[in-house]
Amino acid sequence: MTSRGVSRRDLLLGAGGAALLAACRGGRSAALRLGFMTNLPHAPVIAGVASGRIERTLGVPVATLSFRSGPRVMEALFGGAIDVGVSGPSAIVFNNARHAPGTFRLLSGCCSGGASFVVSRASGIGGPADLRGKTLASPQIGTTQDISLRTYLRRHGHRPADRGGDVTVTALDSAAILAEMRRGALDGAWLAEPWATRVVREVDAVRLVDERGLWPGRAFPTALVIARGDFARRQPALVARLVDAVGAEIHRAQQSPGETLTVVGDELGRLVGKRLPRWLLDAAARFVDFTSDPLRGALDAVADDAYALGLAPRSSSRTLLG
Repeated sequence: MTSRGVSRRDLLLGAGGAALLAACRGGRSAALRLGFMTNLPHAPVIAGVASGRIERTLGVPVATLSFRSGPRVMEALFGGAIDVGVSGPSAIVFNNARHAPGTFRLLSGCCSGGASFVVSRASGIGGPADLRGKTLASPQIGTTQDISLRTYLRRHGHRPADRGGDVTVTALDSAAILAEMRRGALDGAWLAEPWATRVVREVDAVRLVDERGLWPGRAFPTALVIARGDFARRQPALVARLVDAVGAEIHRAQQSPGETLTVVGDELGRLVGKRLPRWLLDAAARFVDFTSDPLRGALDAVADDAYALGLAPRSSSRTLLG
């Protein structure tokens, strides 16, 4: 039995996890259970699944589940609801730090870039010195964008108000951030694509920071392919084919981005119940760089940032390789 997506009501782990488990009840190797997030950095995997190309390469059915955040992907992975997931680095860092080495296996990169700090023009924010007293948001505490925002504040001498600082940091889902910025209740937010571009286009807002500009070589991971360690050890040939399939989709996205965006636009519309305008996908795609390189040095930098913020124990990507 194959499921190339789940309905809107299945976007949360409870219903979707049950659907996947039912789909794969025929046996552990009967299907690959794959989770991803409904945003642009995950586009190569979304396109590969929606087109059926990944399934054909693997030679087994692919049952999929979409998520709203990286922490939910990692919860599903650790809980056994999926075999492989695509997640941002911070959720991987947190879970890797809290579980035994070998619990997870890093398979491949997927995307670099695709995140920005956007601020309303009315906020008067023109740089880090203007952040005092402002209210900012990220999609969820502990997400990659949340770590980026808090690290940016720390490096510029600010702290969140809940830690005695001068900037209020709140967590809202991306749609709520858009709505709150539109009505003037938020001064800015750190968002993944296409939400960052959507805020800039639909609200009187500017892109204060393209996060790529904060990293050496303008490269940092925003989507990584990761497996349960036991699954990778039990199914090495299947995992190798998956790595090849994802690599082919990344190459396709690099060489023929329009084709990938067309498929992804259709699939995201089906999954979230509303098709994104093509102009939005095209504009947002300018801020993402698809790559199979997991960018381990930058991943370790995210781990160091999470540790420095007091949000996770110290960890290293070395424990994700075996």
